[in-house]
Amino acid sequence: MDRDAKAGEGQRRAIAVFEKRPDQALCTNRGTASVGDGLACTFSDGSHDIEIDMPEAIGGTGTAPSPGFFGRAAICSCIAIGIKMTATRENRRLETVNVSIEQDFDNRGVLGFPETSAVPSETRIEIGISSPESAETVQDLVDRTLRADPWYLSFLEAQPVRINCTAI
Repeated sequence: MDRDAKAGEGQRRAIAVFEKRPDQALCTNRGTASVGDGLACTFSDGSHDIEIDMPEAIGGTGTAPSPGFFGRAAICSCIAIGIKMTATRENRRLETVNVSIEQDFDNRGVLGFPETSAVPSETRIEIGISSPESAETVQDLVDRTLRADPWYLSFLEAQPVRINCTAI
């Protein structure tokens, strides 16, 4: 079985389970970021760890990607994988899916300058798909995928966020 067929079959199997047992679809993901000396950080989530740092220009060592790198990676990869997931589940052929992102920032915001924001002033996402499917079919597939894409939606829509800070 090729990888696309296997991906489609796995999703159809999960859908069948979730239709019968919706409670099986509920989950909580947990991760922890730890910073000690300097600005280098280790993020752990389950059995995976990644290193994160800030550029030298603002006090990091630049030895690992910044948090923004991983944020952009999360949204681009989630969209690309989501599109491919939808296609494989529906037996549609997509040869390649490429997603790119550009974000405009005022870097003063992250340093706490008054009357500036750390939020991007604009985010632009481009999706390129190579497929023998019709342009209309591909566009419909992308539109439906984006309506269910967690990282795209987390950038697009406000959501409740609770913070609990304790001094140790």
